Amino acid sequence: MARRKIVQHRILDLSATLFVIVLIATLRSALFPVGDEAIANIATPIGSLLQSLQQRIPTLSIFVWGVLLMFAGLDAGRYGPKFSLYPAYTLMAIPVFGIVAGAVMVSGEYLLSAAAMMLMLLGTKYLLRCIMRTDSYNDLSLAMLCYGTLPLLFAPAALLYAALPVLVLVVRSTWRDWVVSVASLLFPLLSVSYWSWCAGNGFLSTGKQLYTSMLTPSEFGFFSTLNIAGIALLGIIIVMVLCAVSLIISDRHSLKVKSRAVMKYNAFMLLVTLAMFFMPSCTATLFAIVATPVAILTPLIFVRMGIGFTESLYRFLLLAAAANLVVMCL
Repeated sequence: MARRKIVQHRILDLSATLFVIVLIATLRSALFPVGDEAIANIATPIGSLLQSLQQRIPTLSIFVWGVLLMFAGLDAGRYGPKFSLYPAYTLMAIPVFGIVAGAVMVSGEYLLSAAAMMLMLLGTKYLLRCIMRTDSYNDLSLAMLCYGTLPLLFAPAALLYAALPVLVLVVRSTWRDWVVSVASLLFPLLSVSYWSWCAGNGFLSTGKQLYTSMLTPSEFGFFSTLNIAGIALLGIIIVMVLCAVSLIISDRHSLKVKSRAVMKYNAFMLLVTLAMFFMPSCTATLFAIVATPVAILTPLIFVRMGIGFTESLYRFLLLAAAANLVVMCL
């Protein structure tokens, strides 16, 4: 059987592409914010601290967002080769991450968005390392600690408290693993609740605040911020994700058992993050969170589907991202 041809994009080319995306997207969001990008996130215990900090250092906050977006894109690109997630070598997660997190729309609250992005990325990294390499409770616990801290920054992410105890069963099905996961997931919330209780508030006040913040409308209008180029960009991203999911379902022999479990987990995690779009408290920060599961899933199509189709799709993705950034500046 003939070996499938794969286009090997050089890391320098992909890194340069990511750098251009990050630079232009960051400058665009800072100089030409559009629509509801400037709408603030609903206050949360840790998120409010980052919002106050950004008011003191607005310029530095923009720089921090750009640097962390560049780092996150490069780091996400390493996961495929490092953990052998795909049947062949690919680094296509690098530009995909940058486009999803920075080229669709960017929240004006840069520090909060950067922190939320890194928590989702690190949580995924530790979980991948646990599944693919170490099989240790240490990495599993670190992953859940990152996920459990995320709702304390971004209110719609409180859905993770309900979803992750079920999602973790996709990759860790033993009772002991489940207990470690749930305990680590709730530890950040319980820690902040204890701190609040020591400060004279009720122990349950933090949980009540998260619940109230999750259901408080942010007045963010997703479609009011989009333009034709942005709709085309989202359409291409959706096509790439659907192609990747179809490969996970249909092509059963191309992935290792552990790699398939990782892909299934990220597909379900993507569904959970997409559900956050329908929460009243949703803002543009969500794109920084969605970027991680999308960047883990989509490189699969570049090693399992035809070169002509995937390379055309990648070029259309870059063109749509460039067009969206230009239109948003007008």
